[in-house]
Amino acid sequence: MLTVIDVRPQARLSLARTFALCLKGIRHRLFRSALTTLVIVLGVAFFMVLLGDSVIARSVGTGIHAEIRQTRAATMAVDMWTGNPSPATLASRLSASPDAAGSSVAFAAYAAFTGWSTPRVSALAAACRHETVVVAWLDDLDAGTRSLLLGTDQTNDLLTVLAAPETWRSFTAALATHRAVHLPLSAAEVQVAATSAPATAAELTAFAAAWQSAVAGLGTDLRQTLGAQDQPEMLAHIARADRTELGAVAAVLDRHGLGQLYPSAVLNGLQADLRLDRQRDAVVRELRSDEGRARWLKTFRRRMPVDEQLALLTEPQAAEALGGKFAAADLAAIATAASHERDLERKEQRLAGTVADDGLLTPRQGFLVLISLLVCMVGIANAMLMAITERFREIATMKCL
Repeated sequence: MLTVIDVRPQARLSLARTFALCLKGIRHRLFRSALTTLVIVLGVAFFMVLLGDSVIARSVGTGIHAEIRQTRAATMAVDMWTGNPSPATLASRLSASPDAAGSSVAFAAYAAFTGWSTPRVSALAAACRHETVVVAWLDDLDAGTRSLLLGTDQTNDLLTVLAAPETWRSFTAALATHRAVHLPLSAAEVQVAATSAPATAAELTAFAAAWQSAVAGLGTDLRQTLGAQDQPEMLAHIARADRTELGAVAAVLDRHGLGQLYPSAVLNGLQADLRLDRQRDAVVRELRSDEGRARWLKTFRRRMPVDEQLALLTEPQAAEALGGKFAAADLAAIATAASHERDLERKEQRLAGTVADDGLLTPRQGFLVLISLLVCMVGIANAMLMAITERFREIATMKCL
């Protein structure tokens, strides 16, 4: 028997009605597409803002550190010529190498100054750098994590504790279960830094002895060349030396292996800073004397720290408070330098914690980026699911046809 299919007359839509229905569907889907695109744009913009802030903060921090090194160049030079650094100080000096080119020049100069070979100094610098990184990483761990990894929450002699074979095995086993804890170096480098810590300490002690002996020889040679009796008089001679005397100082430094770090051109730049430092030291001594305190209190009517006093040296009555012993131009230069150093220190403190040690983002910024990506994914998935759910019958009909 034949089945009769009753096909009823179909409703006929006018062209205007059909066009209106099409526009309604397009507007609805365009709105959802625009909403999804907006979520993506906001997520990318948020990420780019965080990334841009991190890059800008890193660049500003690099510039500030360079300016701080520049302002302290004269002090660092005097400390290198006349100081008797401890092994810890030399370890910091060897670890803080600016770049590969600067490191090669500095290590060659250190080797020539102490009589060591350049590969030996470079190897010691690498050991000090690895040891510093590992110790800083262990110190930054919270007490609970440190106790789980090392079996102790103390911060003393952590490398000695880590160097023990039993502790190292338990450390690597515990580290494998803590996915959020990452080593600052490879596991082999960390183990070498821990096990070679006693040898590194002995090498640093020998290097410090060689450095102190070289400083004594350099000081004797400089005093004989300048005709000075002691270190302050020697520095005073260098501060007011003419071009000929400054060339003689550069020749002495070159004979002792420091010619690459302090040629005549560098000494010319350091001389002005050294002269300013000596003038500032003289002003500080005057301010701390009993007469200086009394005159300052009489002039400004209040007591204040030395840093604030240096900032007020541009005031007209500052010269009177110092007994007229210093020229107004010198006091203005000292005040400008002191204000600049304080400004750099404040900027450095404000940038502390906002710049990642490694990578472009700090842990806090990385967490915010992760949350933003999660929100974007949920928003996009929700928009797509809603669009598919609303068009379920339409999609089914189209598949059947």
